[in-house]
Amino acid sequence: MNNWLFFALSAPLMWAFTNIFDGALRKTFIKNDLALTWLSAAIRLPFVILFFLISGFSFPGAYAFAGIFISGLLWTLPMYFYYKALEAEDPSRISLLMQLVPIFTLPIAHFAINERLSSFQICAFVVLIFAGVFASLKKMPAGWRFSKAFFLIALSCLLWASSDVLFKQFATAFPDYLSAFSVDMLGAFMASFLLFFMPKSRIKVFESVRGAPLKAWLLVIASATLGIIGGLSFTYALTLGKVSLTSVLIGTQPLFVLVVGILLARFIRGLSKEDLGKEALIAKAVSFVLVIIGLVLLQL
Repeated sequence: MNNWLFFALSAPLMWAFTNIFDGALRKTFIKNDLALTWLSAAIRLPFVILFFLISGFSFPGAYAFAGIFISGLLWTLPMYFYYKALEAEDPSRISLLMQLVPIFTLPIAHFAINERLSSFQICAFVVLIFAGVFASLKKMPAGWRFSKAFFLIALSCLLWASSDVLFKQFATAFPDYLSAFSVDMLGAFMASFLLFFMPKSRIKVFESVRGAPLKAWLLVIASATLGIIGGLSFTYALTLGKVSLTSVLIGTQPLFVLVVGILLARFIRGLSKEDLGKEALIAKAVSFVLVIIGLVLLQL
């Protein structure tokens, strides 16, 4: 149980660091969403090679291979909207909004692979919507307003949910999880080549990347590495303990983002500062509680 808890909590902790580093990249170093999206895909290549060396190349058939490959592509595309949202909000609020993925996963899985929705899952659907509402509320001089990050992350969550459903549908055709994960990563990496078909975008991307300082490159590498470690840790935790409890613990990510962000901001210059105003903390706290409740209801 101790090993399970360690790996189950390591995943949201690793992902918390990626949220914080991504926020610093977008607001301080590389202020081009397309460039950051390209980097998030291109940096996958070393990991693709490593995982293929470990698991070997497996071809379960064109249909399953294409499904997992597209899953990787769909993981990369929403990164553009994710980085755009980081321009407008602090990482902990973005992390809260990212917990809305189940809202889209439920109906997509229902229609795509015929997964049935229980009454508890429908309740979770409603609770998570309210969690997203509280996470996106901001106190302005003219009163409370919705953050524009809400709609950007909602679109990202829709695409990420589609990616998750595709992976779940076709991963069983592979001999093991790592083989499927390797092809998924290959699809994510290949998304970087789409920019070569858009000359103007390609020029802007290379201009942004070429002028990036060493600290920015270190953050890119750290974010990608910790994100992948988090993914592997989460899936390993699924093999050690109950799926329901493991999934619920992912809801702790926004809390990790808030705490780690506050601690790192004291020592690392350039990291995004958290909004610690009274109204912001209340909205985040309510949203966090609703996320946990929603995730618990999903497992009943």
